[in-house]
Parts: sequence; C-alpha cells; structure tokens
Amino acid sequence: MIESRAIDLTGRHFGHLTVIKDDGTRSSRAIAWLCRCDCGKLTHVRTQALNSGAITSCGHVQRAKLPELQEKRRQESPEGTRLDQLGDTLSRNSATGYRNISATHRYGRLQYRVSVVYQRHQHGGLCDTLEEAIELREELRRQWWPGYDEK
Repeated sequence: MIESRAIDLTGRHFGHLTVIKDDGTRSSRAIAWLCRCDCGKLTHVRTQALNSGAITSCGHVQRAKLPELQEKRRQESPEGTRLDQLGDTLSRNSATGYRNISATHRYGRLQYRVSVVYQRHQHGGLCDTLEEAIELREELRRQWWPGYDEK
C-alpha cells in the first residue's frame, strides 16, 4: 500500500480563501480543495495554487479593481490609442528587433512588413530595407497615434 504524503489543508487560510475540504477530484494527482472566499463564494483550487499564492481569492478582488484600472487607462490614453502599445518593448519572437516591424519572404526576397493599428484598423506597408521600414513605422505612428510625438 502506498502511503499518501498529502498535507491536509482543511481550515487553513490563504489570502481571502479558507479551505473547507478536499473536494475529491484529482488532476495529475494534484488535490483540488473546496474553499470559501471572504465574500462568501465557493471555489475549487489546487494545492499548488494555494501554497504558491497564485490564487488568494475567488476573483472578486481583481473584479473590484477592474473599473478603476480601466478608468485610469482611459484617462492616460489619447482617444482610440493605448499608450502601452506605443512603446518599443519587443515580443520574445521579434525577428527584426523592432516593434511593429516583421520580416517576410516574398517572391524569394526578404522584405519588411510594417503594421500600425489604430482603433482596430491596420495601417502599414512593405519595405525593401529595414531603414525604410523604421521610417515608415515612425511616419504611421505620427499619423495615426494621437499624442505619439508628446510621448
């Protein structure tokens, strides 16, 4: 007989959650616990999420903060533009080293695609050199992103 090394979390508190009981379900041998949130809602949370602090409520805390965060973003952004998209931080898979510019092969040669989105409309074009693509990107940003020059 295999002895279980699982620790009983019943009665313990993790942020806003109080563990009521093992709910009897297993996912990849991980125990799910039935928890009661401070707001009264019941939720099921796996052991690791409780112990690591990844989940500390049923979600009511994040939901309460959402309107405040949305209003802050709305006040900080020019109409129709999210300022956090105006930065130059790259995605991990950027092949060109520049935001809004991607490399593509067309008809056997390398070209650079520029894509700037404003109010769900995409503006851009293809360029033969990276320098041209950077120039086009800056032109499109100034044209379509209100407040870009002040950034």
